[in-house]
Amino acid sequence: MDDTSDPNASTPAIADAGTDRQLDLVWRRHRQWSRAANAARARLDRWRLGNLLLLVLGALPGAMAAQTWLATGTATGFAIFAAAALALAGFIQARALNSAQTARWTRARAASEALKAEVYRYIIRVSPYAGVDRAQALLAQLDLVQARAQAQLVDQQTRSADDGSVLSLRPFEEYLTARAEHQANWHRIKSDEHRRQAGTLRILQLIATGIGVIMSALAGFVSSWRLSTWTAAATTIAAALGAHLAATQHQGIAATYAATADQLERLIADIDLATATPEQQSQFVADVERILVAQKEGWIDLISTGPTGLGESEPS
Repeated sequence: MDDTSDPNASTPAIADAGTDRQLDLVWRRHRQWSRAANAARARLDRWRLGNLLLLVLGALPGAMAAQTWLATGTATGFAIFAAAALALAGFIQARALNSAQTARWTRARAASEALKAEVYRYIIRVSPYAGVDRAQALLAQLDLVQARAQAQLVDQQTRSADDGSVLSLRPFEEYLTARAEHQANWHRIKSDEHRRQAGTLRILQLIATGIGVIMSALAGFVSSWRLSTWTAAATTIAAALGAHLAATQHQGIAATYAATADQLERLIADIDLATATPEQQSQFVADVERILVAQKEGWIDLISTGPTGLGESEPS
């Protein structure tokens, strides 16, 4: 499609992606950063789950090793297994779940989302992309984002851009549905997912804590069962689940996603496609992208300042 748009037109358009090399480059960088962020997030999730399982496996065999009715060799085997599991968990916490690994994810996601926002602004011709030097302005933003994430350029460059071309041409109506409404729905769904995950972890933590309380109460009546060791194991598991919940930040992320969905829905409700002027359309796009950028920054701050060791983290 030819570029027949005017900066003041009601339905902004751009030249076909194949003829807009600057836009195509920025879109490819966005997709590379997105894939790098997804890979880093997947690694963190695997290490977090592995760490949690190792802590549980370290607690239960440790309790078994203290049982007097077991053969000496069997008890020793349980003790060795528990020690190995806990040692491996400590190694994972130090090497794979530290702040540097968390930053590797969040910086890649921040770079991806920043470039994506610039692409949408460029397509709709929102400031600073309303003038004749819009392509140079876009490349300047690309340079800025790449400079901020310079320490992780290897992660980006080793990822291919899975989408061969940039976003298709879209008038304002399509931006409203494909960007604003889609993001509002996505954030609402993700908020609910994180809320449910937090609830599941809290239930498991309460179950482990309840088992520990019961074991502790029974230990005074049947001391021969050596229930105090199981009490300690249940307490350790409950603490591990609590730390895992704190590290994943499900509750905080759910709150930020819900707030973003609410703000986007308010903007969508206030815009009237039939009567909106070009200036109102441009302001709508600017407001949507501002909300999304602010949400990403808040989410990254939440994860970056969250607990480390057992975990840290999206959108995403």
